[in-house]
Amino acid sequence: MSLEESQSLAGSGCGRAFRILRPILMILMGTAAMIFLIFGDDFEARAEEQASSTYTSESLGDVLYFSTENPQKSQQELAADQAVVETQEAQNLAAAGVITDAAGRRLIPAGRFRITGYCPCYICSEGHGTMTSTGSRAVAGRTVAVDPRVIPYGTHLLINGHEYIAEDCGGLIKNKHIDIYFNTHNEARNILFYTDVYIIA
Repeated sequence: MSLEESQSLAGSGCGRAFRILRPILMILMGTAAMIFLIFGDDFEARAEEQASSTYTSESLGDVLYFSTENPQKSQQELAADQAVVETQEAQNLAAAGVITDAAGRRLIPAGRFRITGYCPCYICSEGHGTMTSTGSRAVAGRTVAVDPRVIPYGTHLLINGHEYIAEDCGGLIKNKHIDIYFNTHNEARNILFYTDVYIIA
């Protein structure tokens, strides 16, 4: 307020009130300026710290301390980043129907299959013995015959908790039918059941 304005107010009917209030206003303004000078930097620092000390993730909630100033990430930041990536990956796999077994293997449901057995005898192997259609030797506990239009050769499968490899095919193996290789005809002829089969990713 200029000196002329002060003098005109002082000369008016409000002059007395202004003369009383002016020192009070000056004290209040001076106090506010002092508080800002003393604590202003601290308030700004707290606001910056609060803005950068937490990071909210939709999947994990609050993740502590994500610095916006230091380009080098701390161990906590790296761990939080990894947790977010792993959670997102798990959500994507779950949406695609992929599950994880106790051994940590990713399993993709292939559907319900008819399971039978075969052996190297002439009847079962159609005269091929232990030679598979992929050129490898059939091994009990590993080799299964599949319809390669449904399950590609080389696919690792989980059938009733046991891992097999699709290495063979057969004239009667069509659609959702898997033939498990056994060493003897006595073992193979007693196999007939239906179960859920998983592709090991």
